[in-house]
Formats: sequence, C-alpha cells, structure tokens
Amino acid sequence: MALCPRRGPQRFALTAEHLSRLAAALLCVGLAATACTASEGGPLSPRPVPSVATTTSTSVPDTTTTAATALDTTSYSCETEFCLVYHISPTASWSDGDPITAADFAHTIEVHQGLDSTDATFGYDVVEALDVIDDRTFQLSFSDSFGAWQTLFDRVYPAGEPAGDLVGLPTSGPFRFVEWTEGDQVTITRDPDWWSPADPISGDPAGDVEEIRFVFIDTLEEMLDALEDGEVDVFSARPDTTAVSRLETMEQTNFALAPGPFWEHIDFHHEDPMLSQLWLRQVISLAIDREKILDRTVRLLDPTAVPLDNTVFMGNSSGYEAHFQDAHDPDRAERLLVDNGCARGEDGVYECDGTRLSFTWASTNDDPARAEILASVREDLGAVGIEIVADLRSPSDFVTRDFLFGGPEVWQLINFSWRAHPEPTPANTTYYCGSAGGLNVNRYCSEEVEDLIRATETIVEPSDRVETYNMADRLYLDEIAVIPLYQKPVLMAWSTELSGPQPNYGFSSDLWNVASWSGKEAIVVALPAEPTAINPLSRGDESTDVILGTLLYGAFGMNPSHEYVPVLVESVEIIEGRG
Repeated sequence: MALCPRRGPQRFALTAEHLSRLAAALLCVGLAATACTASEGGPLSPRPVPSVATTTSTSVPDTTTTAATALDTTSYSCETEFCLVYHISPTASWSDGDPITAADFAHTIEVHQGLDSTDATFGYDVVEALDVIDDRTFQLSFSDSFGAWQTLFDRVYPAGEPAGDLVGLPTSGPFRFVEWTEGDQVTITRDPDWWSPADPISGDPAGDVEEIRFVFIDTLEEMLDALEDGEVDVFSARPDTTAVSRLETMEQTNFALAPGPFWEHIDFHHEDPMLSQLWLRQVISLAIDREKILDRTVRLLDPTAVPLDNTVFMGNSSGYEAHFQDAHDPDRAERLLVDNGCARGEDGVYECDGTRLSFTWASTNDDPARAEILASVREDLGAVGIEIVADLRSPSDFVTRDFLFGGPEVWQLINFSWRAHPEPTPANTTYYCGSAGGLNVNRYCSEEVEDLIRATETIVEPSDRVETYNMADRLYLDEIAVIPLYQKPVLMAWSTELSGPQPNYGFSSDLWNVASWSGKEAIVVALPAEPTAINPLSRGDESTDVILGTLLYGAFGMNPSHEYVPVLVESVEIIEGRG
C-alpha cells in the first residue's frame, strides 16, 4: 500500500501487541510503504483541524548554530493520551535524491513494532496511529504518555526497502556504503549530493573527508603501532597508563581522554541489619576518602578526573547536578560510632549491640583499579574500626543473578560499574522497590524515590524530566543508597593531519561529527572487531553502530553534552491530549 499524503486525513492504525517497556539486563547495562512526492501544483495543504483551546505546543529547542525556522502556528488536536507533531527538515533527502517524508517514518515504526526485542519496540509499542498531514509533517498519537519520546527514530529507514543490510540501499547520512571485504575492511564514501551544508549536530561546516575505510585491529597496542606508522588515522579504545604515556611521546598524533559511559561505585546491601541503618552508611561514607581512590586509580590516566556525584546523569551531561555530599571526615565517622553505642573490641574492630562491624566486600578479581579501591577502602575503614573481608571473583562468577541478587549472607558491600546511558530510562528499575526493581542490586527502597523515577516515564517536557530525575537522585544520595566514585575514561587518538575529531559516547560514536572533519581526503578508522552486519537492526554491536552512524541518521542526534539536536526533523511539537 502506498503511503501518499492527501488533502483529507489519512490514518494508519499501528496495532502491534503492547509489550513490556524494557527488559532488565545485568550490567548493561506489515505496512510496506513507498514514498510519494507532492503534486506538481505545489506542496499539499495541511489537514484542516479545528483549534482546541486546551491544546498547547512546545518546540524542541534548536541547539545548532543555525537559526531555527519559524513554526507554523496551526493548532493540532490530540484525541489520545498524548501526541507529537513532527516537522521534517525541508531539505532532508536520501542519497538517491528522494526526499525524506512521513512515509519513511511510518515504515520505521512498522519495522520496530514487528521486532521481538522489548528494547527495539520500546516507545513504538505505545504508538496508536500516524496521521500524515503533508509530505514533511505527521502526527503520532500515543495510547500513553511516553517521556523518552526523543529516543524514537534514532535511525529512519527508507520506505519501500527492507530494513536489512544497507548494500545498495539509499542512506541519509553524509556517507554511502561502498564495499565490505570480509575479514579485511569496510569502505564508505561521501555522498556528493548530501542534503546538509553542515554537520547537523555540531553545526560546523562540512569537511573534506571523502572516503572512510574501516579496518579491524584487536588490541590497543596494535592500534597504537598502526597510528604511529600512519596505517590508521583514528581509533577509540579503553585506555591504560602505558598507552597514555606512549601517546604523549608520539609525534603527529593528537589524543583526548574524556569521561566514559561506565561509572564505578560502591553499593550497600540494604537488607543487611546494620547497613540498612542510615547512620552506619554515614560512618562508612565519612571514612572513605574518594579523592585518594581517584588518585590511585583513574587519575593515573587522567589527572583532571573528578568524583562523580550523581547516579542518573554523568558529569559531562547537561542534566548533571552534584548531589552526593562528600565530606571525608574520619574523626566524625568514629564519633558517630561512639554516639550510637558502639565500642572498639580488643582487636580494634567496633561492636554495636553485640554485632562486630566486619563486612564482606565483593568485587571482580580482574581489574587492577578495583584492587586499589579495595586497598584504599580497607585502610580507611580499618582506621575507624571497621573490618573488610574480601570476596573477589572472576567476572563470569560475579555477573550472575544468584550472586549479584543474593542476600546479605552473600555480600554486604559490593564494588562494580554500571554502564550509563544518555537516556536514563533503561536504568529506571535500579530505583524501584521489591520485585519491580529489576536492576536494584542493593535492595534500597524508597517509595518517594520510586514515585519520582516512575513519573519520568510519562513526563514529556524534557526539562521537567531532567528536573524530576534530579529530585529523585538527590533523595537517593541523601540516603547514601550508594557511594558513586568516578567515570572510567575513554580514549580517542587521531592523526594531526585531521581537524574535527572529538569524543562523544552519546547515542552516536566518536564519528558523530565526521561530516565536518577536514585535512585528509581518505582516512582509515580502526575498529576493535569486524561488524556482524551492516544492518540497522543489529543492535549492540559496537563496530556496526559506528559504521551505521555515518550512513543512517535519525530524527535527533546527540552532542557530547548529551543534548538532543534535531537532525532529520526541523522541530517537534508536544500536543496535550484529552486523557
């Protein structure tokens, strides 16, 4: 069925089964439509809709350096819980010259609703209908308010084409797929007729890189060798001190260390009779010197690293607020023990109401930084009369539901890292009580915190969502539910012949602004592994994601401050529903 706009309303019911919002994951943290052009008589008129007094609209802020185009002031009605009106960029087009239209967005919804993964259907499962207003304008109607609506359409697929391998298919990004020589390389070239005169996310003018060749290199040391020998121009990796020291001496090379997506922390088991008491968590927090921990771990790589004081937003996010009250004061910690009726035993360890303050510390045995964290915490807590007994395990033994979600007889304090996401929703169940807390390893329960976090699922104004998340995090850290430590750094290194590279671990990759890179006509990018498929539905494969980020764009992109920036859309209006 062709999806062509008409002068009258046109509705396509999207009736895929309503699936669960998001599956909890440990530590990770058929409408076939073809695009139709407007008639030769000019652009089609928007569907006439009576003005509704209670309807409000809010435009997504334009964070690019170009001026925002004025919006049509037409009011649109919303007959469901909530609606969005998308205004597609008037210049956005596919590499075959066809314009990007509402048909392509409808096809994208259809593809996602036909998938099995709850991650792939997240948000699309509450879309009830798509109304085509004209080629470049459409309205989505939702059965329920959906707070993370900006995550929809992270990639848009061309209508009338299968959302499979991109070989021979049109692309919307600055580059087109050329060739994949398995076991060797992937080659892409710039689209000479690309629709944007500038990089749409950074706003910087288009650069002069015409070809990118992706090669696959297993180890950081080999990547360094290839960069030094001029065999590659760019790579990203998790750094170590040897690599950083070597890069500091390499000529013709630039590199940057930036806060990455993995954040290290210490959790209390809140079902433990002692650790469930706020005053004892205060004792431990006051005794632990986070600055010393950073000096012995992450600052060996990046001397500018700072402690992390938020569990929802990372330090390089525009939504970040510092909430953790870090006041290292071992004398005060020991006074709190005495004030709560505790006394040192003959072995120097405090006892409180007959309970000796000795706690099992769980972590992995494969990370030198975690060995340093353990040593530092042992020193600090030992000084105030608290004993730590280590239980260090291989990652395969550690990352199991039986262990991580075991009772306080299994562990009492635990040190590991979560993978943060610029969109916080995937981690919401970390803050939920009881059986709803799919990621709640530490069993902390606060109905007030849970209510605030749950509210973010239906708050659709982005600034209000951020404020609500921060309110919840402030309460969470006031109760010292966890002790956040730091973000692990990521490394990006590149040839000095290139200008423009900048780390960005948002929805995109470090090639997020490659459209604006200059200095070399052809560049070689090293990836740690060969992609599984050049397929937009292959989620979770880092190499595939990097390549796809240059080929397919979405409604929004994300800059290094984790701010959504309009790309294929000019703006989106939030319409208040009747519900």
